[in-house]
Amino acid sequence: MSDRVEVIDTHVHIVAQDEQAYPLNPAGLPGAWYREAPYSAEAFIDCMHDAGVDRAVLVQPVGAYSFDNRYTADSMQAHPGLFAGACCVDVNGPQPGAELRHWLQERGMQGVRLFALDLEGPGWLAEPVAQPLWECAAELGAHVIVTIFPHQFPQLRAMLQRYPQVRVSMDHCGFPPVNGPPWSDSAALTDLVEYDNLYLKVTSHVFHSVIDQGYHPSQWVQHLVSHFGADRLMWGSDFSQTHGAGYVELVVLAREAFAGLPAADRDLCMGGTAARLWPVLQPAAAVP
Repeated sequence: MSDRVEVIDTHVHIVAQDEQAYPLNPAGLPGAWYREAPYSAEAFIDCMHDAGVDRAVLVQPVGAYSFDNRYTADSMQAHPGLFAGACCVDVNGPQPGAELRHWLQERGMQGVRLFALDLEGPGWLAEPVAQPLWECAAELGAHVIVTIFPHQFPQLRAMLQRYPQVRVSMDHCGFPPVNGPPWSDSAALTDLVEYDNLYLKVTSHVFHSVIDQGYHPSQWVQHLVSHFGADRLMWGSDFSQTHGAGYVELVVLAREAFAGLPAADRDLCMGGTAARLWPVLQPAAAVP
C-alpha cells in the first residue's frame, strides 16, 4: 500500500451543464467565468485525473448561483469520498441559521463559506446578523471559510477569539498585498498567526498576484511557512473561476510554489492539512 499523501484541491467551483435543473442566478459579482469556463463535476473529475489530483473541496460559486447550493451538494453526494462541500447562505435571509442547518444536516455538506467581501466597510462577518451562522457552525462542527479583504481582518480577529473551537480557513489568504520580500506590507495577515484555529488557502489567485509583482510564488510560500507553519496552509486552484491556464497548468504552478519545502511540509500544503480539516476526504478510496 502506498504511503503517498493524496493531493487535495481545497477551492473548486463547478457549474452544471443542465441549466434547466440548475438555473444560473448570478450574484452581480465581476466577471462571467461561469459562462466562459462552465466545468461540470464530471468534466472536473477528468481534469483531476489528468493533473494527478485525488480529491477536492467544492466551494459554492456565489457568482454563478448565489445561495442555491443544490448543484454543489448534489455533486458531492454523487461522488462520495471524492468531494467535500461548502455551502453559502444569505445572511440577510429570513432564517440563515436554519438554512445553514438544512445544508449541513439534511444535505450532508461539511462547511459554510461566509462570503463577506466589502470593498470599503467592515462588512457583516462580526455583526449580529452573522451570529446564527457562527453558532450553527460551532454546534455542528462545520468548517468555516471566510472571504474577506485585509481591512476586514479586525472583524475576523474578533470571531476567531469568540469561537476558538471553530476551524476557519481564509480564501486567497485574504487578498493581501504581495509587493515582494520581506513582505512587510502583509503584516496584517501574519499578525493573525496567534489564532491557531485559522488556516490559509494559498490559491492560484495569490500565486498570480505574486508573479505579477515580479516574484516567484515559492518566495511567498516560504514567507507564509515561516510564520504559520505548513500545517496551517493548503493549496486551492480556484478552478474554474481561474481558467486562463488549464487545470493541469494550475496544478503544476502549485507544485512549483511548494517545491522548495521539505517533503513533509510540501505534503501538508498539497493535501495533508486539507485532509485533517475535511475528514470526509480522508478515506483512501480511488477516484471514480
